[in-house]
Amino acid sequence: RGGLVGKRYPWGDTIDPSKANYDSDGSRRWTAENMLEYLKPVGSFPPNGYGLYDMAGNVWEWCADWYDGNYYSRSPRRNPRGPDSGDLRVLRGGSWLNNPYYLRVAGRKYSDPQHTDNLVGFRCAQDVTP
Repeated sequence: RGGLVGKRYPWGDTIDPSKANYDSDGSRRWTAENMLEYLKPVGSFPPNGYGLYDMAGNVWEWCADWYDGNYYSRSPRRNPRGPDSGDLRVLRGGSWLNNPYYLRVAGRKYSDPQHTDNLVGFRCAQDVTP
């Protein structure tokens, strides 16, 4: 949540087209041609409270978590890491083709780890030594 507690989006509770790339009015349709029109370079919108860009919108991001529909009912309350194994991986953040519902910080979907398309991406990360 970028340091925000209990907020709907990485920047607060109100959807804001100046903060993320999404389908604000339901007019976007997927075609190979318009995909290039709608995708935006990383950093086109302000970062969240941790300095991370594009945590909502643009493309769904693969997560390290395996998907289990019941996992949160038995997970640790703080920093749940997901099940140890599974068949499907979690995606978060929504995409340029989604409505605001999918941009919520609590929103997620899942897919086969082999799935690829122009609505899905990933984020490179590394541990930071304090």
